[in-house]
Amino acid sequence: MTNGFPFILLADDDPDDRELFCSAMRKRYPQVGVYTFQDGDELLNFLDAFTWSVLPACILIDYKMPRLSAPQILRATGAGTRYARIPKVVWSASEQNKDMDECLGLGAALFVTKPESGSQLDNLINSLEEWLVKPIVIASPQSSR
Repeated sequence: MTNGFPFILLADDDPDDRELFCSAMRKRYPQVGVYTFQDGDELLNFLDAFTWSVLPACILIDYKMPRLSAPQILRATGAGTRYARIPKVVWSASEQNKDMDECLGLGAALFVTKPESGSQLDNLINSLEEWLVKPIVIASPQSSR
């Protein structure tokens, strides 16, 4: 499914934001797969069924989505889960410090404002670069969070 290349998981309820990110990634890193989900439930269901030995390079999560928000996803994939080592990046239209503090406190590696320009999107992708070059390998596949 990933041909040995790193891949990213993206959960965002806005199809335009998903397409914007995927398009930029295809141009910059055509070898990196991006799997998209419309909400946090879809993302967590995918992770529950996940059996590969290489984990996603990172998970990009929209802060505010129907059903499950970024903080809920961070709790479900954080300390004590097999996904704890995966860097999680939260992006949001909000610039509220309380949202950022909450997500960083729950283990997000980064909290960024959704890009409004191509250069801001390039900066976001640059910030993901370190995780795209070194896959996260797990000892044995597990099916629980």
